[in-house]
Amino acid sequence: MKRGSTFFLILLILTCSIVGTIIGNAFSSYFPILNYGESIGFGPATLDLNLVSFTLGFNANLTVAGIIGLLIAIIAYRKL
Repeated sequence: MKRGSTFFLILLILTCSIVGTIIGNAFSSYFPILNYGESIGFGPATLDLNLVSFTLGFNANLTVAGIIGLLIAIIAYRKL
């Protein structure tokens, strides 16, 4: 993958955010601030057409550890 690709940036951001959240959950007993966050999104909305049913929903749980991971990903991308 080329460094300048948007796909690489998105992949790096998602990976670091997930790893940051996992590390935050692992160390939450020692540093409870890492698990502090908010959940944003919307619940499932269903469109039923008798033949086909579509359900769409989105939920993101933003924590301090995930945001730290996101910042590390952006800094790492700029350094590459």
